[in-house]
Amino acid sequence: MNGSTSAALQDLVDLTRFGPRFHGDRGIHDAADWIESRLSTAGLHVRRQAVTLPAWEPGSANTLRVTAPIDREMPVWPMLWSGSSDGVVTGHLRPLGPQGIWGDSITWQRFIVEDENGASLAYVHARDIGPAAPQPLPHGSDLTLPHLVVGRLDGMQLREWVTSGKDVTVMLQGDSGPVGDPAIADNLIVDIPGTGEGTVLVCAHYDTFYNTVGAYDNGSGTVALLRLAEQWAAKPPSRSVRMVWFTAEEWHLGGSRHYVDSSTDSELAELDYVLNVDGLGRGSFLETFASPEEFGHALHCAVGQYASDTGRALETVNRFPPTTGTDDASFYRAGVPSVFMTFNDLHRLHQPDDLPNAGIAANIVWAQGLVERLVALSSPRRVGRPGIL
Repeated sequence: MNGSTSAALQDLVDLTRFGPRFHGDRGIHDAADWIESRLSTAGLHVRRQAVTLPAWEPGSANTLRVTAPIDREMPVWPMLWSGSSDGVVTGHLRPLGPQGIWGDSITWQRFIVEDENGASLAYVHARDIGPAAPQPLPHGSDLTLPHLVVGRLDGMQLREWVTSGKDVTVMLQGDSGPVGDPAIADNLIVDIPGTGEGTVLVCAHYDTFYNTVGAYDNGSGTVALLRLAEQWAAKPPSRSVRMVWFTAEEWHLGGSRHYVDSSTDSELAELDYVLNVDGLGRGSFLETFASPEEFGHALHCAVGQYASDTGRALETVNRFPPTTGTDDASFYRAGVPSVFMTFNDLHRLHQPDDLPNAGIAANIVWAQGLVERLVALSSPRRVGRPGIL
């Protein structure tokens, strides 16, 4: 491990020592203070923007046990904003069909649990890939009932049983739900003047889900931006850069939505584009998401050239239109050209074992150079707000 990778790994270890950085909890406030201290030491001024959201707690008694056709307990997590049950409840599991997560960016399967009279007791969600991992519930969900998520394989088993005509009975409980005081944490904003024309907003979210210290999602992007800020403080970038560490990304983009909604049209018009760094996991499969489409192609070419220049064997794809699941989507919604980049590590997503490792640290260091190159891309055309299409 070279010196830069070792330093990035130490930064990641230092950040994750604060524990989960769930919006409103102590961990995210301690992390914000740590980030601001590092930036201030580099001579940069940090502006804080408070983000207030309705508070919610995951509880500690969330379980799902299948009692027929076999007896088996399935690992579960409560979905963000899930309601609670009245103790342990027993019912029959029935399929409801697909469910969009982050709009329709990914699709899960959904089941309902009903009592003998057909009254609804709970919802069960099955992830599309990997083990059980919580996500925020889509707008319009029934927040009075528990919503528990199982992993892909358990979901496939449930679906096989119910579609083959078996009576699937379950015992479950959930004790998550809203709490009285609001949840508050801060967006952290730093402006770094460049040597040329234009401004790019470079962002990453520093919050996590309640069950993880989030080294990959998104301690990695947090550290990459921190190291870039320190570098640019000493040697200005080619374009002016506004750097934002967003809170509440995991709460349906609460931090970036607040930032965009608090900005004037002229302030958003000053941004050439937004570059969002979210999830620099292990491996060499880099995904980029961008709009407008020709900007995504230019980005794809720039990524390929940087990989060649750095001797990196890299598999990369560019998706269009962008996903709606991370902070660039708030700007895309407002008509600002946007880029999202990630080394996806989906089996570590929202997991307790999303811990610092050398593979993440190596991709942090490599991505720093890529971001430097990407902030020099030509300004894309404006295509306006996407509406419903």
